[in-house]
Amino acid sequence: MATELTKKAAVEALIFAAKQGIEPKRIAKILGMKLNQVMILIEELQEEYNSPNHGVNLKAVKGKLRFYTKKEVQKYVSQLSKRPIVSITDSQMEVLAIVAIRGPITRANVELIRGRSSQSQLLELSRMKLVRKSKSKLPGRPYLYKVTNRFYDTFQINDLSEIVQGLELPSEEVEETEGKASEISSEKHESIPEKSS
Repeated sequence: MATELTKKAAVEALIFAAKQGIEPKRIAKILGMKLNQVMILIEELQEEYNSPNHGVNLKAVKGKLRFYTKKEVQKYVSQLSKRPIVSITDSQMEVLAIVAIRGPITRANVELIRGRSSQSQLLELSRMKLVRKSKSKLPGRPYLYKVTNRFYDTFQINDLSEIVQGLELPSEEVEETEGKASEISSEKHESIPEKSS
């Protein structure tokens, strides 16, 4: 029993110490444990932190485990540090949702979907490090926008399907262009690892 508690404490400490999050397989390697053993301890920790006695919970975002502040106490924590989500506007959120679902996407196609200019929103989202851009191979070499790891971390989203529900985006007008853009950029992005922010 004591060994189990010690291992669970070690798992907890590693997750707490990893500022950018940590993958379960890395925890297993560091502690010399089997992955399934680590996963059992992680599930136990998640259940414990779901209790109302804790102000944080343990979540896996993009495969990496981290402790996140619970929504119920966010108003107190925000007085210590303001995260991008605190100051984001409705129009920026609209553009961000489009980029998240359709990215990599050009500014022209973001504007086609929204029906209005989106340059200032994309600029601000880039400054917040929620969106990044890279040159495409499309005619005129326009920038392609996609969300960053910080986006997933800030909104605690592991899968984009979590934000697709309730959003109605036209598909026929931009489907063909975006498909080509995604094909062109996917090769490029696979070879360039995303910089964590």
